[in-house]
Amino acid sequence: MTTRVLGVNGSLRAGSTADRILRFALSVFEGNGAHCESFEIGSLPLLDGRPDDQYPATVGAWRAAAAAADALLLVVPSYHGAMPGGLKNALDFLEHPHAGGKPFAIIGAANGDAEPGVTDATRVMRHIGGIAAVPDVVISRASQHWGDGDTPANKGVAIAIGKVAEDLVALCKLRAAGRLPQP
Repeated sequence: MTTRVLGVNGSLRAGSTADRILRFALSVFEGNGAHCESFEIGSLPLLDGRPDDQYPATVGAWRAAAAAADALLLVVPSYHGAMPGGLKNALDFLEHPHAGGKPFAIIGAANGDAEPGVTDATRVMRHIGGIAAVPDVVISRASQHWGDGDTPANKGVAIAIGKVAEDLVALCKLRAAGRLPQP
């Protein structure tokens, strides 16, 4: 069984540090046997309470991608002490059928303190039924610990991402084998 991981970049800016982290992390997950895809949340409209059938097709595609995944990987930048609004909006479109009972991993990044965005995203994922079963990777002072490249300047960050990938893939296999509680 191949584990399907859906990666989500919480930053809407192409080439951002979060974008580079997501690409690196997905390659690490693939090295651990996962099949990885990503979803660009920038194409989602604002959630405004209209009936589901009045939203554009991108909402259905987002929900379907999340529902088809065995696990979610969120790369969460922290802006002004919180996760970005675009990511919160994207997560608000998901419900228990899309994410319930699914393991998720979060990698936070900020030039200051990355923890607030990680805490926000974890709280929202738990509210929609996700299972936070692996430790978060928190990259505060990202300009120092990640740098300008496509791989982390701090090798400890690469090790932490590798451990999260290994553990999340193993957890998904246990879930698929029925060895974890189902929601």
